[in-house]
This record gives sequence, C-alpha cells and structure tokens, in this order.
Amino acid sequence: MDSWDGPPDSNFDADYAAGFLGKYLLVGITVVSNANEVLSREQKHGIIVALTEGGSDVELSGVNTGQRWRMPPCLADLSPARPGTYTLSTTGEQVEDPDFTCSLTVRKPAHQ
Repeated sequence: MDSWDGPPDSNFDADYAAGFLGKYLLVGITVVSNANEVLSREQKHGIIVALTEGGSDVELSGVNTGQRWRMPPCLADLSPARPGTYTLSTTGEQVEDPDFTCSLTVRKPAHQ
C-alpha cells in the first residue's frame, strides 16, 4: 500500500495523538476489490514519528528500513499489542513486543 493521501480527520485530537509518538507499530494491510476479493496482503512495522490530522507517519524498520510511510489518521483503530514475537507472513520477519497493532482494509474502486 502506498502512503495515505486521503482527506484529513476533522476530529483529530493533538493531545490524544501525542501519546502515540515514539511507539512501535505493527500494521497489517489487506487490499480488496470492490467485490471484496482479496487482492494482496502486506505488513509494515516501525516507529510512529509524526501525527497530524492528515495522517500518521511511521519510520519503517526491517525490510523497509529507511522508508517513511503515512497511514490514515485512524488512531482509534490502534490496539495495544500483547507481548511476544510476531512473525510476519509476508516477509518472515520477526517483530518483538510492538506497542500497538492495527489492521487496515483498502478497497480498490471499481474499474470505470
């Protein structure tokens, strides 16, 4: 999934968001067709380095080290992660004790 470039969140709370800065995030992304067919799955992980009404910036680690990725401003969808080792099915990487996890579904528009 490319970085988020959707509309800003008009309900963004900067004080609430500040508590997520510097936290380690593991994200699972499922891309589906307009008919709900799974087109691809991807996993990313890294440190949340910026939060605005326009999105959350994550400094990626692992196979994507050195890249920055913007995800939607959906902090309410972040869940505290259970302690342990998470093995990513898409890369085989192991992520140890992330702070939060999140699952995103991206729907591709119907072809016109």
